[in-house]
Amino acid sequence: MAAIEAAVPIFSVYSYSPSKLALAPKQLPFLRVHVTSSIPTRFRSFPLFPVPFVRNHLTKNHHCFEQSSALQEVVVEEQTEQTVELNQKRKLYVVNLPWSLSVVDIKNLFGQCGTVKDVEIIKQNNGKSRGFAFVTMASAEEAQAVIDKFDSHEILGRIIGIQFAKRFKKPSPPHPQGHLAGETHHKLYVSNLAWKVRSTHLRDCFAENFKPASATVVFDAGKPAGYGFVSFASQEEAEAAKFALDGKELMGRPLRLKFSQKNVDEAGSEKEEVVSEDQQEEL
Repeated sequence: MAAIEAAVPIFSVYSYSPSKLALAPKQLPFLRVHVTSSIPTRFRSFPLFPVPFVRNHLTKNHHCFEQSSALQEVVVEEQTEQTVELNQKRKLYVVNLPWSLSVVDIKNLFGQCGTVKDVEIIKQNNGKSRGFAFVTMASAEEAQAVIDKFDSHEILGRIIGIQFAKRFKKPSPPHPQGHLAGETHHKLYVSNLAWKVRSTHLRDCFAENFKPASATVVFDAGKPAGYGFVSFASQEEAEAAKFALDGKELMGRPLRLKFSQKNVDEAGSEKEEVVSEDQQEEL
């Protein structure tokens, strides 16, 4: 019959007071079991894990949980970026649309190239179309097919332009009518102007299909410099006007349009047309 002798340290010997938990002794207490039988005596030692071990173990698990959460956040961000990129390849920006075109008309038109998931016509405050829209197709291939088929295509007398939407940038709200002097707009630089072109001519040219906020022919030493600026309330309207009117003839010369490298305020850091009627007649 085996006799088991156990020597177990009393827990009061090893203090578990909170003030000493952080200064736990390096040597852990052991439970020693002495087995006596017909076979040689054997000793087995088992460490009694103190509370700090449990605390460290939980702390490691907590760190693992934090790392796992951080990894999940990275995965979610990557998935979000992939979703955004995919949506960008399916979403189109369409400019110079006939104002009479409805959502149904656009769906029927672009539906020739696939499934139209969504159409958003950008409108003025009075509810009328501003001549451009965002169209989302079911796939990137269908969106590309729409561009191939309808970009620079004439619809109801207007040549529409189509490109992939850039980060879904929605048009900015129109500026109030009484905007302050010095407020900047989205400007087009208009070059190759005929010498007889005045600001009113330039404005009327753009106002046929758009709503320019201002139009200015630049003069140098009292003579026309051959270029000017036309500003719009939004980037989208400026893009639509550029697409539609670049190359259009005004007084016998084709207009050359590009975006101004910097927005010039209404007070005018550039030389603007300030001439009298007599000077205009002389020119």
